[in-house]
Amino acid sequence: MQDFETEEQQLEAIKRWWHENGSSILIGLAIGGLSLGGWNWYQNTQVDHSLKASDMYVTVVAQAEKNSSSAFDTTTADKLVAGYSDTPYAALSSLVVAKHELRTGNTEQAMARLQWVESNAVQDEFKQLAQLRLARLLIAQNKYDEAYELLSAEHSAAFDALYEELKGDVFVARGEREQARIAYDKAIISAAPPSHWLQLKRQNLGASSLGNAQLTEPAT
Repeated sequence: MQDFETEEQQLEAIKRWWHENGSSILIGLAIGGLSLGGWNWYQNTQVDHSLKASDMYVTVVAQAEKNSSSAFDTTTADKLVAGYSDTPYAALSSLVVAKHELRTGNTEQAMARLQWVESNAVQDEFKQLAQLRLARLLIAQNKYDEAYELLSAEHSAAFDALYEELKGDVFVARGEREQARIAYDKAIISAAPPSHWLQLKRQNLGASSLGNAQLTEPAT
């Protein structure tokens, strides 16, 4: 799972922030609307809705950890997707299940979960994590054009290094070494600091045949 290391760090940071701040933000909003009658009722309903989703997400994580090498009942995760897609927990649980499905060899099910996140997650960060993981699976299946299309989507600057590194992987698989060098160079410039694995991939391609070429997006 080394390929997922940087993505996991991003996801864990998001999860920690939400765990520390999410409930207090929702509760604070509810308290702030106490004098507004119907608004207060709405906010309390939303808090309850989010807290239920949070509890269900904890259940999904516990199931995944308990059954780390075998299938587990995805009923709770499916309920989150069906009834709580407006919360971050639906996307988070789908990412957890997708990772578990991949670990147990169920690639198609993993891709279906990731595609749901990519299409339905409320938070852009979760959509982008799903795009990255889908792209990696598509590369493994030699579906390079589909992978590159995903990697060409708009995304947060915080993910630039990950997107460019995977573009480099696509170009390497196609035998387009110069374009791969450019993509890896962009990834290294964007990373803080670049991973050892990324540096090795770039070193394996050797020096650029274009000298001090500008780092522009290669044509496809």
